[in-house]
Amino acid sequence: MKGEPGSRIKNYFTKFYMKYANTISLNKNLLLSGSAGFIASLIVAYVSTKYSNDDFVTSALTVIAGFISSKVIFVILFHLDNKKIYTIKLTGKLNFDILKQIVTKMIFADSVFDIINNVSRFFILLELLRIEYHPVQAAIIASIIASCFSYLAINLIVRRIHVFRFRKKLF
Repeated sequence: MKGEPGSRIKNYFTKFYMKYANTISLNKNLLLSGSAGFIASLIVAYVSTKYSNDDFVTSALTVIAGFISSKVIFVILFHLDNKKIYTIKLTGKLNFDILKQIVTKMIFADSVFDIINNVSRFFILLELLRIEYHPVQAAIIASIIASCFSYLAINLIVRRIHVFRFRKKLF
């Protein structure tokens, strides 16, 4: 037996991580920002039911609060994790060509993610509230189901449009 016990497994996971590091980082950022948005939406769902009996208003406010809080946190986390990709190492200045490619691709991927997440969450939440689920329970169920759909979609899109690969300019 050559090397340390488990070295083959360690090498496999290391290669896997190196190959998919950007995707893993993206998913980490989505999970962290989504968790913050989830907590914000739970708070809004709870508070809005105290002051309103309208299921449509509760559903809309819950989705909007979760959306805004998760987007702000996602942008911050994505920038912190990826600024080394679009920063010129020697000067510390931004490489606008690479930054433009990343932003364009991420806006597209994130738009699809948001549409799937928010539309499905809104309608699932609205339907659960109409069948008399408690607002916090309905928000939890709707968020989990919508998140599954949207995470699957963004991972497929990011892989398909090659968000982290760039066309190098020759001149």
